[in-house]
Amino acid sequence: MLAGAALATGVARAEVNISPLRQVITDEARTATYRVSNPSNRIIEGRLRWIDLSATETGYEDATPEQREKLSAAPYLTVWPAFFRLEPGADVTVTVAAKVGAPLPAGEHRSHLLVETDAVRTPLRKAGGSLEVDIGLGISTPVILRGGKGDAGATIGETHLLRTTDGSLELETNLEPKGEFSAYGRIDVVFTPRTEKGAGAPEVLRSIDNVAAYIDAPRRRVMAPLGVQELPGGVLEVRYVGRSEFEGETFATRSFEIAPAR
Repeated sequence: MLAGAALATGVARAEVNISPLRQVITDEARTATYRVSNPSNRIIEGRLRWIDLSATETGYEDATPEQREKLSAAPYLTVWPAFFRLEPGADVTVTVAAKVGAPLPAGEHRSHLLVETDAVRTPLRKAGGSLEVDIGLGISTPVILRGGKGDAGATIGETHLLRTTDGSLELETNLEPKGEFSAYGRIDVVFTPRTEKGAGAPEVLRSIDNVAAYIDAPRRRVMAPLGVQELPGGVLEVRYVGRSEFEGETFATRSFEIAPAR
């Protein structure tokens, strides 16, 4: 989940790539790095700063002063370089670290590293598959700070099978975070048909990666287009499985009986 923050308007475009999508700082791993690259055909200048966004059921919104006081990780972090200039095809390593000598606060805190860019040269370039940044716009990536011991978890709450305007089926499900730390993973929607000979082979209808269930929001709503207009009789299973630091962990599963279409 990447958040965009509009800072101004512009017609020309500047593109940068940033990876990974998120970072986690702990007592055991107090330093993390991002790679910011310039795939465009012009020189790009960039700045980095911290912003605070609170989680909502569908994404992020600006944190209120009260939320920022409880949530912000920025007071405990440093980032360098604060500025960069990239030739076409070049990249820069951005380092985020807990402040030297400062203990991490207990629990989980989060701030977003905002990357703002300006193109020094502005010939238009057709957008590719990269993460794009307009001139005068910024993208942000979450940096999670975890201090002390705690568990991350989530349950699968209210779930509905919906029909879109083109007649296709879409699953709406809600993740409800549990524990001291936010969960992070992938949603898999798996269908196992029921045949005269018993259960058929399970099929993954949709996988949605990079799904966080943040503890500062009571739920995270996920929409999963299934790419079919009908399902035969069988079992539809929703799985929330861990990724990154939670790789190999299954947070929650929930199954639903699907009656044959009439």
